[in-house]
Amino acid sequence: MHNIAACIRVTLCYGTGMQKPLAHPFTITVAADKPLRSTYSWAVWQHGGMGRKQSVIAYATFEEARLAGKAALDEMVATWRREAVPGPAA
Repeated sequence: MHNIAACIRVTLCYGTGMQKPLAHPFTITVAADKPLRSTYSWAVWQHGGMGRKQSVIAYATFEEARLAGKAALDEMVATWRREAVPGPAA
């Protein structure tokens, strides 16, 4: 059994010392739970905001936790994009 912990961050870099803006203001973390290293959980944070979601259940594998966290991240990004782009005036 492997004790795997990973943090996936969105950072797009190019050129020398130049950095593109983030594609979205979120960070997802998938990590082995403490003290039981045989289960995994995820958390998604919004940079500069109050948004945060985290798993309420433990996952048996890193991949299960990663997929569940990715689904939550996709939902938060979609909501953020809807709110960031004003709709047509009625």
